[in-house]
Amino acid sequence: PMSDDRDPVIEQQLRDALRATADTVQPGGDGLMRIQQRVGARTGRQRWLRPVLVLGSVIVVAAVAVGGVAIARHNNNNAQVRVGDQTGTSTPAPAEGFPAQGIFPFTNAKDEADWQQGFVSGGHSPWISDPEGVATSWVPYYLKAKNVDQVIDKQVTATTADVTLGRNASEGGLQPVVVVHLVKFDKAWIVTGASDPHNLLTISTPTAGSTVSSPLTVTGPGFGVDEVAKVELRDATTPTLISSASTDGFGNGTQQWSATLSYANPPSTAGVVVAMTLSAADGGVAQIAAEKVGFDQATTGTTSGGFYGVQGGVIERFAADGTPQGPVTGSESHGTVAEVHEVAGSLYYTAGTTKCPSSLYSMAADGGNSTTVANADAGFGITGFDVGASGRVVYFESGCGSDAGKGKLVVPGIPHRPGIAIPFASEPPVIEGDPVWEADGVHVDAFVRTGMQGYLARYDSTSGDNPTPTANACSQYDPATQLTGALATAPDGTLWFAGQTGSSMQVLSCNAGQPNVEYTVPVNGSPTSLAVDGSGDILLTDSDGKVFIGSPGEVPRELSIVGGASSATW
Repeated sequence: PMSDDRDPVIEQQLRDALRATADTVQPGGDGLMRIQQRVGARTGRQRWLRPVLVLGSVIVVAAVAVGGVAIARHNNNNAQVRVGDQTGTSTPAPAEGFPAQGIFPFTNAKDEADWQQGFVSGGHSPWISDPEGVATSWVPYYLKAKNVDQVIDKQVTATTADVTLGRNASEGGLQPVVVVHLVKFDKAWIVTGASDPHNLLTISTPTAGSTVSSPLTVTGPGFGVDEVAKVELRDATTPTLISSASTDGFGNGTQQWSATLSYANPPSTAGVVVAMTLSAADGGVAQIAAEKVGFDQATTGTTSGGFYGVQGGVIERFAADGTPQGPVTGSESHGTVAEVHEVAGSLYYTAGTTKCPSSLYSMAADGGNSTTVANADAGFGITGFDVGASGRVVYFESGCGSDAGKGKLVVPGIPHRPGIAIPFASEPPVIEGDPVWEADGVHVDAFVRTGMQGYLARYDSTSGDNPTPTANACSQYDPATQLTGALATAPDGTLWFAGQTGSSMQVLSCNAGQPNVEYTVPVNGSPTSLAVDGSGDILLTDSDGKVFIGSPGEVPRELSIVGGASSATW
């Protein structure tokens, strides 16, 4: 089995041992330079698993500020941006006391003072005292804007800073993506928001600092020709994704874009609204805007860590320890429930006869009437599905009765986007588990069993009819190491999957085509469902009805659930 070189416990042990050794050694010659280069390389691979790991780790940020250099980027409007000459992006001087719009790494003076005590006495987290360090930690690790970590420009005074970050694009080289605005509070630099360096993507509502409640509608002025924005609501100081949605297409005269976010029980009193667009050329992040909001006090509070699962053919609520909390009323009205997913405050589930769940439904998380989302063709049942951030569904139909052994991968059409139905004439090949959306809302990943083995296939939802496309969703993954049975897309867009090794179950993530073992479950089961939240916590079920729950840095534990559960979701 593959090993995970990012175990936070092992990293901390190694870090402590190396620091103790380093205290007794003085590098000579070019040794110090080589050590610095290796530390810099390692820093680029850091992954934010929990806020305490980020705030408690020493992050060495190596960035080259290119001042006074004109960098032009051509987008659909042929707009050009000159870094260092950006009207409307300057951060005002902070008022007395902690900045009201402070987002990251602190939202209050007490947390800053706690950090400062360790920083002064032991040099803890020195990146917090550097505006570049804060900006290059916040955007790629907190906002999950992958590869947006190159410092293009910075404007720094004694009290304010604007740091422009960009990424290396496939076309046009280094491209500016976001201007991070910061203010100095005592010894720390605090993010107060972010804006698009092209002055195109802006958030009109809600206004920065306003108090919001669910459902939250986010709007902004339209621009471009054929644009789509991804809108997220995140916790203020942790990488927790609370809710996300995508706008409909806008541009070419469209006056405004909008997206609606539904959520319940945000973990703290402060959050961040983030809007971003992707490049049509290479799919990378093109523009980012972000601002702080406050949550209605009546709706905030730490969640119980509970989840939903399917038990006895109905949807059941469970506490974090697996204790049943009662069924979700209404889920029993369409027959036997087979699978459930929670998406943005709604439950999506398949139901019908035991062996052929014929339809996909949605309902509020607290129960009530259901809405039909999709119906399988006659003689088929929906055996796996996913719902994207925009609410668009994808599902796999398997034949029942005389149609057994046949299948279809279906993406229903929506306005301005045609659907597809890829036929699987005979089994194999067949899709095992759920097909899942990628973050771009265009591609779909699925494990396709081609015989005794299979691969992680990548489909284009806009065209094609090949059940076994050549594109691979995780190019470096060797399916011979395990039999994959469950897939999920994490809130940050990363593909996760789980499989049986013959002696255990493994849960892996895939970054840039490279698989990484995140969890090993010491039970030789067959995974049937997988759910991953914004902090990397997982829910895993197997074919025996066992449910496992785990957090980064720990071995997942089996929950004691009488009767088990066949599907589980946060």
